[in-house]
This record gives sequence, structure tokens and C-alpha cells, in this order.
Amino acid sequence: MDNATFHKSQTTHELIKKAECEILFLPPYSPDLNTIETFWANFKKIVAANLSKFSTLAQTIDYSFLSIC
Repeated sequence: MDNATFHKSQTTHELIKKAECEILFLPPYSPDLNTIETFWANFKKIVAANLSKFSTLAQTIDYSFLSIC
């Protein structure tokens, strides 16, 4: 897990403990270990490469998301 405040809350810890899971936190400032950061970086590149005008933003976002997933 990253170090977002809500990941460290007592409620989150209780839910994880109840599910009999172990919490492993990533070191601070380690986007290379957080796979969602890689996803967003690729997603933004695809959107930027395919966006010709602002009026097609929603369509471009849909296309970009589907091309990754």
C-alpha cells in the first residue's frame, strides 16, 4: 500500500485485520513500485497523443482507457 492517509486509518487497519490480511506499505516516494502510477503515466501519454481538440476529450479518454485495458 502507498502511504495515503486513508490507508493508515484505524478503520482501514481494523478491516484488513478482520480479513486476516497483512499490510505492506511501500517506501515513501516510490512511484516505480506503485503500479497505478505506471498506468496513469501511460494513460496520459495515450490521451495526449490522440487528443486533437478539446471537444473530443471524452471520446479520447474512452478510447485510451480501452486501449490499455
